[in-house]
Amino acid sequence: MIDILISGGPVMIPLGLLSLVALAIIFERLWVLRRGNYVNDTTVTTLAQLLAQREYVPAQEFCRRHPGPFTELVTTLVENRLAPYDELREILEDTGRRQLKGLERGLPALATVVAGAPLLGLLGTVLGMIKIFTVVASTGTSVAEQLSSGIAVALITTATGLIIAIPALFVHAYLEGRAEAILSEIEAKLLDFMHLVRRPVTANSGEE
Repeated sequence: MIDILISGGPVMIPLGLLSLVALAIIFERLWVLRRGNYVNDTTVTTLAQLLAQREYVPAQEFCRRHPGPFTELVTTLVENRLAPYDELREILEDTGRRQLKGLERGLPALATVVAGAPLLGLLGTVLGMIKIFTVVASTGTSVAEQLSSGIAVALITTATGLIIAIPALFVHAYLEGRAEAILSEIEAKLLDFMHLVRRPVTANSGEE
């Protein structure tokens, strides 16, 4: 196997680096993009109860004890609960973009690997074909060996580029979908919480 990879020529070096980058990003994102890292059921239930009872100070203290993107957004919601509705939504959207940008961290780089690996494979193919035509245009006792070497470069680099890009493409789509699912759930929970803090004050309740 190692001999086959070596036969691919110098283009195999950047292809190998791309494969390592892709693996690092994939494992890191699989570890980070877990629902529990962003939306914990216990946290959601506790905050929902506190906000329903208009216990805003305990809710803020709970968020401080459990830091994270979701609790940061809830803190922002509580602190700006008296703002006009449209302004409150804009504040939450701005805060959300800052807090949740980590969801897609690394995915642009993975997309670059998906696009770049086949191109490097194609470059190896071109270099292999150049080598083949150079041999054909010249004479020597090792023509057959040099031809096979050029063909090996052309085929191995192309196959390697595709082997890297195809799995990375599907994993990128999966990770992107997971990030969007987490973001959608956070937005839905925040909308529910917004309705809790914005509901009319009854005679038996009051602001803290």
